[in-house]
Amino acid sequence: MKVAVIGGGLAGLTAAYDLTSAGIDVTVFEASDRWGGKIHSAPVGDRMVDAGPDNFLARVEDATSLCVELGLGDKLTVPVSPVPTYVYRSGRLHQLPVGTVLGVPTDFEALSRSGLISTEGIQRARQDLSLPTTPLDERTTVARYCRARLGDEVTDVLIDPMVGGINASSIEELSMADGARQLYDAAKRSPSLIAGLRSARATVGPTLGSAAANQPVFHGLAGGMGTLVEGLVGAIENRAELRLGCELSAMPDGFDHVVIATQAHAAARLLGAVNDAAATHIAGIGHASVAQITIEIPIERIDPLDASGILVPRTEGLLMTACTWFSTKWAQYASDNTHLVRMTSGRYRDDRAIDMSDSELTDRLLADFTAVYADPGRPTSVRIVRWPLAFPQYEPGHGERVDATMAALESRTPNLHVIGNSYRGIGIPATIRMAREAAALIVGSGA
Repeated sequence: MKVAVIGGGLAGLTAAYDLTSAGIDVTVFEASDRWGGKIHSAPVGDRMVDAGPDNFLARVEDATSLCVELGLGDKLTVPVSPVPTYVYRSGRLHQLPVGTVLGVPTDFEALSRSGLISTEGIQRARQDLSLPTTPLDERTTVARYCRARLGDEVTDVLIDPMVGGINASSIEELSMADGARQLYDAAKRSPSLIAGLRSARATVGPTLGSAAANQPVFHGLAGGMGTLVEGLVGAIENRAELRLGCELSAMPDGFDHVVIATQAHAAARLLGAVNDAAATHIAGIGHASVAQITIEIPIERIDPLDASGILVPRTEGLLMTACTWFSTKWAQYASDNTHLVRMTSGRYRDDRAIDMSDSELTDRLLADFTAVYADPGRPTSVRIVRWPLAFPQYEPGHGERVDATMAALESRTPNLHVIGNSYRGIGIPATIRMAREAAALIVGSGA
């Protein structure tokens, strides 16, 4: 059996790894000049630093298991910052309240102590415990449901930066069922969203804001997340044909199966000539663009943050949506000489950052950082990374769209497969899971 994998990001490389492990002849086509897609490290000063995701959820086994399988178990790391994150509001930083689950407060005493939400906002959120059932289905958005249960203040200040920030989303257009499944399941479990989350605390595992000191929420990798890409490439390079800089305008010939592991808009272009129904469904998936700067700051200029980062609600009106303090979050980036900080901008339907020049983007984000934390002066090093149309959006009806796509593929072109974070889960573990499921299906088909 011969299989073509189009796309050399995490999804494509994981699928190729499982396929070659089963003795299948695999060719991987990657349009760019490097492997890994959004999992990528690039220099900031004299250090290689993550330019994409820098961690994955520890409580979901798929990514951890793959790392162990690749011999990377001893390279798994956990954040070392004493505080998970701060939320910026009205000129002040507030620690994320203990008991917060995806922005939903489950401990009102902790919420009150944080000073983040007004007394009126807390009283409104408490109404969730006694309000009658709010209508909920697979097309309900996160914002519509959470505003009805918890009110506008908690939704805007806590839930939007937490849930929307995960994938540069707008919670006004984010499907709760597809884009915030933990909240959706809790809402189905109980009329009260808070009660539903409290009842599931023991089975869900640690989350940001609700983890005990000895419970890691995230894992990173020594050397950055690019270590996972290097592990996958190293495992398959002697048993697969790997083609970098090979952009395809049509489906490759001579293969029994083709796995398309690209962003949905690129997959739609490839599918157009062979399965117009699947292509049409996929083409309807929206994408957000993100722009980031990562800076080195001399250590004497500002005091270090004692947290992994800062979240900035959309309601604050800043370009910056979040910043990650790499040098506080990860032991491997700690330094006696410099702080290392990444600032992120861009949300769905907000393309201001991606359209700015490098100098304007840098100036604007440095100004926001000064407003949120402190004036860093001119950084000793700046790295700019842009991710145009790189973050798929799970809008209402997303699950139905993906189901229709898979049905069209199965009925008309059963040897074509689409995988990646555009479809059935955002994040590294979900991407790995879908890739491995597709590989298992191909191996099991025998043809």
